[in-house]
Amino acid sequence: RLRGLLIDEWKLWEAKTGMGVEITALDWSDAVQRMKAGEFDVIDTIFETEERKTYLDFSRPYARIEVPIFFHAGISGITDISSLRGFPVAAKEGDAAVELLRQKGISTILLFRNYESIIAAAKEHKVNVFVVDKPPALYFLNKLDILDEFRHSAPINVGQFCRAVRKGDGETLRMVERGFAA
Repeated sequence: RLRGLLIDEWKLWEAKTGMGVEITALDWSDAVQRMKAGEFDVIDTIFETEERKTYLDFSRPYARIEVPIFFHAGISGITDISSLRGFPVAAKEGDAAVELLRQKGISTILLFRNYESIIAAAKEHKVNVFVVDKPPALYFLNKLDILDEFRHSAPINVGQFCRAVRKGDGETLRMVERGFAA
């Protein structure tokens, strides 16, 4: 059963608009691919990037999300993206962080299906460096009782969560935004 703030917000949206919503929770890369394929009307918790603007139209941002570099406490010298050269860096498949890392010349990127699997790999010492949105990283580091084993840099990116629709579907985007405004 899906639960959490996002689910609560969409339930409130339903109550305010009188329209039903079917929420599908997927690993991020699957969600993005299925959105691109036209299987969904809206995708939520998405950062606006240049690449994504080619196939999506975005709502106004509704949450600010810091994206730092997390690294094992035994590693020193990691301060920014350039200091990642030579380290394998874990990131979530399809995440905006992957695009950012590649743009900055980081080529040794270990792709994972979701944030939880990255943190699980960190607990097993299979991953020592990862770039994950700060709120879920802290959640999973705490959940797996390894928060004290990892430090993090200042944000290398500050993204903003938006909702998005297929390019050109302004009617749906306006409907979604009106519902959340209500």
